Amino acid sequence: MRTIYENYRGFKISKQESTYNAIQADGIVFSRWQLSQVLDTVDNYVEVMENSLSEDPQTDFPLN
Repeated sequence: MRTIYENYRGFKISKQESTYNAIQADGIVFSRWQLSQVLDTVDNYVEVMENSLSEDPQTDFPLN
């Protein structure tokens, strides 16, 4: 296994044989055939998580 990025948006990116892996300390793992695909997956995941944390929970309910 060869490390590509030690800390890419909180993930360790490595290559093992013909697969690229992104591993987070929480145990979240993404595996893809191309480096660009695994980086895109990490980017999308981080953006979704940031958006879900930044939403105001009070705006989910209608105001009467």
